[in-house]
Amino acid sequence: MSSSDQKEPKKKPKRWLIGLIIVLVLLMIGFADREKVQKGMTAWVIYRKHVFIPPPKNTGESSVKQFANNARFYWDIAELRLEREKRVRQFNPTLKPLVREIVRHQKAGEVMKYSMNIYREIRWRLNFTTDTAATRLKINELRESLSQPSLQKAGLLQQSSDGSWGAGIGVWYLRLYYSVDDVEDSLQSKYPYSFLDPINSPEKLRKQLESDLYDDFTRTGIFNREELDETFSGITRLLKKKKKIAYPFHPQLDSTLIDFVKRWQNPETGCWGQWLIDRDGKVWKMDDMGITFHVITDLHGQVAHKDLIAKRLLELEDVNFPTGIRFDGEYTNHLNWDAVKIFRFAWPYLDAVTRDKVRDSISRMLHWCLTKSYQPDGSFKISELDDTVGDAFSYGVEFLNETGYFRSKDRFWTDQNFPEATSVHDHIKAKLISIGLNDPGLKDAYETLNGE
Repeated sequence: MSSSDQKEPKKKPKRWLIGLIIVLVLLMIGFADREKVQKGMTAWVIYRKHVFIPPPKNTGESSVKQFANNARFYWDIAELRLEREKRVRQFNPTLKPLVREIVRHQKAGEVMKYSMNIYREIRWRLNFTTDTAATRLKINELRESLSQPSLQKAGLLQQSSDGSWGAGIGVWYLRLYYSVDDVEDSLQSKYPYSFLDPINSPEKLRKQLESDLYDDFTRTGIFNREELDETFSGITRLLKKKKKIAYPFHPQLDSTLIDFVKRWQNPETGCWGQWLIDRDGKVWKMDDMGITFHVITDLHGQVAHKDLIAKRLLELEDVNFPTGIRFDGEYTNHLNWDAVKIFRFAWPYLDAVTRDKVRDSISRMLHWCLTKSYQPDGSFKISELDDTVGDAFSYGVEFLNETGYFRSKDRFWTDQNFPEATSVHDHIKAKLISIGLNDPGLKDAYETLNGE
C-alpha cells in the first residue's frame, strides 16, 4: 500500500473553536428570545446566591423530578423580578418627574405629607403587584395632589374614618405602618383606633401574619414581602411601646406574636423572610435582611441566634435587597443603617474572626457614606431606594449615628477617632435648619443629631 493510500488520523477540534461555536450558538438563541435568556441568567444568579432554603424531597420523588421542580421555581422567581423591572420602566417616565416635584417642595420647606402617603402606596403597587391599572390611577391621584397644597396638611391629621394617619392611602397595612409613630405619641386620640381592630385577637393576628407569610405568588402575581415586613413591624412596635396608648389590645397578642417569631425563624441562619409556595405547593423559605432587621430591632434584640444572623449578613453583603443590603449593586444609607444595627445587637456574641469581618464591612459602608452620599453643603444624595429629601437626611444621619461616628461612646466596633465628625454634624444640622423641619424625615434627622 502506498503512502498516499494511507488515511491520516483525524485531527481533534481545537478547544478555542468549540468555545467559539458555543458562544455563537448562545448569541443566536439570545437574539431569538432575549427575554428567556435574561430570565435564565437571572434564575441562575438567584440560585447561586443561596437565597432560598429548598423544601425537602418527597418520598419516592426521583432526583430528576426534584431538579425539574426546583428549576421551575427559580424560573418563576426570575419572572417575578423581571416583571417588576418592566413595570418600573413603564411607569418611571411618568412617576419620576412627580417625585422630583415633591423633592422641590420639600427643599423649600413645604409640607408634602399627603402626596408622600400616596407615593408610598404607588411604590408598593409598582414593586409588588401586577395591577398596573390601579398603579396608573394612583399616579394620577399623586399628580392632582401636587396642585392642591391645601391637601398636604391633611396627611398630618388623624382620620375620622378609622383613626389612622393614612390620608391618601387605600391599603390597610400601609395605613397601619405609617400611623405607628403618631399612635405612640397620642395618649388621648381624637378618634378611636379602629384600624387596629383587624388584628386585635390571637386568632386575627395569627391569621393576618400567616396570610402574609405564605406567598402563593405564581397564582396571585403578588409578592407579599413588603406587606409581611411592615405589618409585622407596625404591630410589634405598638405592642412593645414605651408609652401607653388609648387602645385596648387583647392581653394575648404579645405571646401570640412571640410564638409566631420563633416558628418563623430559620434555625440554620437565624434569619427571617418570606415563605414562597411553588407550583407543587411546596414551601421555599427566604433569608431577608430587611425583614430580619425589623424583627431584631423591633424586639430590641431579644431573639435567638444573633451570631448566625451576623455571619449570614456578611455572606449576603454584596447581594441586592431584600436578601442583602445592596440596591441595584450599590450601597444606600438606608440598608447600611439596617446592617450596622444588626451588627450592634450581635456584637457581644461574635468570635474574633467574625468581629474583624464586621469591622471591615462597617468601614466600607462609612467610607462610602462620607465620600459618595454626604455632600459638601451638609445634605445627602437622594438614592433610588429613598427618593425624597426627608428620607435621604433621615437614613444618612441614622447610619452615621449608629456607627458612632458622632459620639465615641457609641463606637462598639472600633477605637478609631473621627476628628472631622463635629464639623460634619454641624454642617448637617445647619442644612436642616435652613430647609425647615416640616417633613417627618427631616425632623427625625434633626432629633437624632441632638441625641433625642
